[in-house]
Amino acid sequence: MSLVSAAFLAFVACTALIYYLTPGSARRWILLAASLAFCASCGFYSLAFVLLAAVTTFIGGLLSGPSKSKGLRNAACVITVVLNLGILCAVRYYGVIGIFAENLNKVFGASESTRTFMLYAVPVGMAFYTLQLIGYTLDCRWERTAPEKDFFRYLLFATYFPYFTSGPMNSYADLSVKLDGSKDAKFSMDRLRDSAIRIAWGFFKKLVIADRIALIVNAIYGNHEIFGGLYVFIGAACFAIQLYADFSGCMEVVLGTSHLLGIEMPENFNSPFLSHTIREYWQRWHITLGGWLRDYLFYPMLRTSVFVKIGDVSKKLFGKKKGKKVPTYFGLIILWVAVGYWHGGLMKYVIGTGLLHCFYIILGELVEPVSVKLRKVLHSEKLPYKIFQTARTFFLVCLGHIFFRANNVADAAMMYKSIFQPFSMNSETLALLKINTGNLIVLLLSFAVLVAVDIYKYREKQEEEPRLVLKAISSKPVIVSWAVFMVLAVAVLVFGMYGLGYDSGAFIYARI
Repeated sequence: MSLVSAAFLAFVACTALIYYLTPGSARRWILLAASLAFCASCGFYSLAFVLLAAVTTFIGGLLSGPSKSKGLRNAACVITVVLNLGILCAVRYYGVIGIFAENLNKVFGASESTRTFMLYAVPVGMAFYTLQLIGYTLDCRWERTAPEKDFFRYLLFATYFPYFTSGPMNSYADLSVKLDGSKDAKFSMDRLRDSAIRIAWGFFKKLVIADRIALIVNAIYGNHEIFGGLYVFIGAACFAIQLYADFSGCMEVVLGTSHLLGIEMPENFNSPFLSHTIREYWQRWHITLGGWLRDYLFYPMLRTSVFVKIGDVSKKLFGKKKGKKVPTYFGLIILWVAVGYWHGGLMKYVIGTGLLHCFYIILGELVEPVSVKLRKVLHSEKLPYKIFQTARTFFLVCLGHIFFRANNVADAAMMYKSIFQPFSMNSETLALLKINTGNLIVLLLSFAVLVAVDIYKYREKQEEEPRLVLKAISSKPVIVSWAVFMVLAVAVLVFGMYGLGYDSGAFIYARI
């Protein structure tokens, strides 16, 4: 079931109605039934694999708790993590193993039916819920949370339908409290209004902006041998906007739906394209994934004996100040390779979303002393320099998106090479773009709205509230706030890319 569909809206409405008519103590059973039904609507394999992950991590959490022996706890944790990561890699990334796939098939004698299953029975949202459930097992082992003894309470955490396909990621300690607290949630017209506005804004981002700009993106990347010069940057910039509108639009629907049920999800985006540096960009883009990788991979890795030893040796060789950064740099390389692989398992992701961003961050660290002096000369506190920083960061992100969106590394390399070709706008290239004047006007106006909203809610300090726009709208008279919803709803109905024969259901990150 697509999150941007009439069926999903009807499903949410029915769930919310039954939910609020049910006594508080029984509401979690309504949520669990709705979540399992939603998982089943995504396909039998989606339901089967999330149940498998839930059972294995639940048992792993019980055996990793402080009441067990240290040997059992370590073994249970390692087996649970390796098992679930192995299943994720085998199922989710089987079809992108590339040159290794056939060799694996020969070694293990995989039948044609097995290969077909592995290629097409890919569960929705598997990359998200696998990491989230692994995080629970690690929390039990590290004694950050007590092992859950009620399987059905844990199963609700694993399958909670608003975030099932694309996140945001949550820790069990945080979300379980919110799910339990939902029994006290009260229905109100304010809650309905705020949820409706947020869901409509998500539909607007996805159907009006992302799916329309996809026409340009698909044309340029699909005909990269024709488009060169400035077209390459146009395609990369349009894909960056498409990806942002698509994924953040999905999050708006998720957070709006969850808010309707009285359960607050963490924000996943905070005006990322207004960032001044790549490091800041990743603090504002897919925030919960960054938090998961920091808490469960990067920091634990730096605390291992291997990295401590690397640090000791580096301090002796390069001095204390420089030497202590060496293990951090090694950790960053491993972290960003993992980020790239998580996005799809192909080398194009490892380069475009992983190693390239790792290079940006490490290079920024190395040249920071020079940058500090330069910022003083250029008056970095003034607006022109900040605009330059934002444009530079967006440009660097777009360079990575050339790899991300290209079919493979070879195509990406050809697109990089074609940047230096002459830019020519003729009837052939314009025809291939498949976007008429009307679509272009709608796209530019809707993009202007998106930029205005992001500028309004942008704050340089992360701790400030990213829901400023919704708060501002909610503070207006009721007629004004409902008028905003109506404008968004009409815009989606009139300008949205949907209808018979049009598939608007697949969010980009839901396919990860």
